[in-house]
Amino acid sequence: MRKHLLWILPIIILVLSGCARQTGEIKANLGEKFSLAIGQGASITGENLKIRFKEVIGDSRCPQGVQCIWAGEASSLIEITYSGSTFSKTLTQPGPSEPPQTDFQEYIITFDLQPYPQEGVKIESKDYRLQLEINRKTV
Repeated sequence: MRKHLLWILPIIILVLSGCARQTGEIKANLGEKFSLAIGQGASITGENLKIRFKEVIGDSRCPQGVQCIWAGEASSLIEITYSGSTFSKTLTQPGPSEPPQTDFQEYIITFDLQPYPQEGVKIESKDYRLQLEINRKTV
């Protein structure tokens, strides 16, 4: 029995540490592309700005390999902490397109929800990644 427990314990630690990495905070620079899992946040170096990927609200994008009448869209909820205040923002991305942009204060946020749906493949919440790039608006 003890042999089994000694073998299982390292696996449990690895699984829990993997979960911790997904919900931990990363550091990113302006102009740098980075990716967040649901629940994970990023602090932008040198800025009073943090972004957390809260959830995928909906994903109706037309799957690859399927012919659709409507391209669909994906909506993600992010939480932005800026200068001590917290804001919620919904990022809406149309079906297959270049990564869209939105603005927030003096920043431009480029975003892309991945993976893109494929015919017959269900995307689990844990598999979604929100790819982001934050830049300052040009004057």
